[in-house]
Amino acid sequence: MSNLAAPTKKKIILSRRIAVSIIIIITVITGFATYLASGLKFDYDFESFFPKEDTDLDYFLKYRATFKNDNDYMLIAIGDKEGVFSDNFLEKANRFTADLEKLPHVVSVISPTNIKQPVFSAFGFMEIPLLHVGEPEKYKNDSIRIAKSKEYINTLFAPDFKSISIVVNNVDIINKKESDALIFALEKLIQQYDFEIIHYAGKIRGQKAYLTIMNKEVKLFLLASVLLVIIFLIISFRSFFGTVIPIVTVFIAIIWTLAFMFLLGKKLDLMTMLLPTILFVVGMSDAVHILNRFIEELRKNKSKKEAIRITFKEVGLATLLTSITTAVGFFTLIVVSVVPVKEFGIYSGIGVIFAFLIAITLLPAILTLSRPPSIIKHRKKEMFWNRFLSKTLLITLRHPKRIVVIYTLILATSVIGIFQLKVDFHLLEDLHESHPLQQDFRFFENTYSGVRPFEMAILLKDTHQVFDYEVIKELDKVEKYLYDDYGVNFLLSPVAVVKMINKAQNTGNSNAYKIPETKKDYQKITKWLKNPSIKKHLSNLVSPDKKTIRFTGKMHDVGSYQSRILNDDFDAFFKKNITSQYFDYNMTGTALLVDKNNSIMASNMIVGLSIAFLLIASLMGILFKSFKMAFISLIPNAIPLIIIAGIMGFTNTSINMSTSIIFTIAFGIAVDDTIHFLSKYKLQLGNGLTNLYAIKRTFLSTGKAIVLTSVILCSGFLSLMLSDFKSTYLIGVYITLILIFAVITDLFLLPILLLKRK
Repeated sequence: MSNLAAPTKKKIILSRRIAVSIIIIITVITGFATYLASGLKFDYDFESFFPKEDTDLDYFLKYRATFKNDNDYMLIAIGDKEGVFSDNFLEKANRFTADLEKLPHVVSVISPTNIKQPVFSAFGFMEIPLLHVGEPEKYKNDSIRIAKSKEYINTLFAPDFKSISIVVNNVDIINKKESDALIFALEKLIQQYDFEIIHYAGKIRGQKAYLTIMNKEVKLFLLASVLLVIIFLIISFRSFFGTVIPIVTVFIAIIWTLAFMFLLGKKLDLMTMLLPTILFVVGMSDAVHILNRFIEELRKNKSKKEAIRITFKEVGLATLLTSITTAVGFFTLIVVSVVPVKEFGIYSGIGVIFAFLIAITLLPAILTLSRPPSIIKHRKKEMFWNRFLSKTLLITLRHPKRIVVIYTLILATSVIGIFQLKVDFHLLEDLHESHPLQQDFRFFENTYSGVRPFEMAILLKDTHQVFDYEVIKELDKVEKYLYDDYGVNFLLSPVAVVKMINKAQNTGNSNAYKIPETKKDYQKITKWLKNPSIKKHLSNLVSPDKKTIRFTGKMHDVGSYQSRILNDDFDAFFKKNITSQYFDYNMTGTALLVDKNNSIMASNMIVGLSIAFLLIASLMGILFKSFKMAFISLIPNAIPLIIIAGIMGFTNTSINMSTSIIFTIAFGIAVDDTIHFLSKYKLQLGNGLTNLYAIKRTFLSTGKAIVLTSVILCSGFLSLMLSDFKSTYLIGVYITLILIFAVITDLFLLPILLLKRK
């Protein structure tokens, strides 16, 4: 008898040695990975979201090399509730302007207190201040003159004259270190002056706001999702064993992924900040399926060793397939031309692979070395699940036509909603309306010209010159259209310079702010274009080779959808009303690139989703050796996506950079339950069961795990609803809804499809 027992004992000792070795290796790797992951930094590079290898981006980079960047500025509004034309306020504003010029990385400051107006008279060229600060007796005349000058209202002065706007231009392509230094110095200066009215907005403040929220939320999401998942694990398994082991395995996968990012020099950004939470939630699925099956086998009075063998034999393949499909969902984001989204897809997919490798190695090792859970049988709990699943299956089998009709009506309604979807994006739409930056942004939208930058290049043809009278007259038509129909304000161009000179020649008469009506009168102006002060003003509006002209301004944040309409209307106007022999035009700038980015993301989403559908259908086709089964596997997971797209259409949720990735991610995750169901179904058919009985056995054995994993996944994604970012909130809401619709469809529609498959 001892001879018979010896080999068995030796085999168990060998297995325990392997298990111990696996745990030691994983522990050492995890310890080193933890050290590396702790070195990850946060960053928010606005320009990294521009589409790469794009002709518009290439042009913009060349354009920016000629003219300064259109997004390196801060708008500051300061004011007094009693009005700005008081000696006390203007003296204070003048000192504030002078101090702004001393801030680090500031290139120039444009303020009503430091602007000089040119005047040409018999005595020659002179510059007089727009505001005679320190001379109260002149404030009344200054206010009357400014009120009559439309170029100053809504640009440098609020219409009610209770505030003024200051433009602070900083160095180009400011990095995070310089950005932090400037915003810190600016906010400190603002606190020192304590104006009654103070609002400020710009890229560097936006970067600070986003990074602050990201730092807070990456911890908040993970903590919230961990707490929610722990609650559901305790409810599901009612044991320390079933709660701690899944959490440990998933945390190891997260640490490995973050360490991998660090090794490749990647920083956490607006997209990858979601990675720990998403990996924690998604990675939990494998562990829950494995542990649920292991405990189920123990409840059948199987030995621990036999339970482990059966678990990994029957669940192992399904777990591999679900990991592949989930990773595919993330990896399809590689087709996106936006680097942060592409990298998010790559690292999330790698994280899913890490989670699978750890689950398939660490879990068997832990199960081998640990004692089985002390609580194995829960009669009442099992009776509940058996009753619930049996009733659900009974409803499905008794009312197949009714269920199909219900789904048909839902899908038809969803299609109507889909036709209402539009690709749209607004600046700072991610921030809640109560956020201080959003409130300041709205102030500039409602009181001044807005903060959305506008850039357009005019490309001169042949031998035509910028200041040819015929060219200027045509450019004046363009400027008038931009003001009156396009909605651009604070518009600077060579046309504005000519109008300024004409006004100066007429002793500052605001009615003379226009292009002279005759060529003879115009020629009187051109001689002043060689004045050093005027040439300096033109250097940022005309390229050195005199072939490119810049139109730059500010406008309200109309959104990318409306912007496309405005651009199409402008193109129609240009073709109809502008003499094409003089020049052509090219819309450019950061706002245009952001708009284009969202359009590209929408098309990339369709491509990525198509790839995911094709790959997953291929996997199912290979597994079942049936094209029909490949098609059936996609239906329960395509339906939730259609429903959510319809809901988004009805609720006016736009397709943009953030919402477009919801579909590929959710599809890769939602299909996991279908794969587990179909894998078990295939095993039952392989055991010789009839189609109906195979469906029943599959439903009762995998239904519980499918519902549990879906609940855990939903609880994890619900934590994203705590976000201050609208896009993150929507990702949490819509992925949760997709997962809910997916599990409902797996329980009610999938069995019907399998019954009809032959």
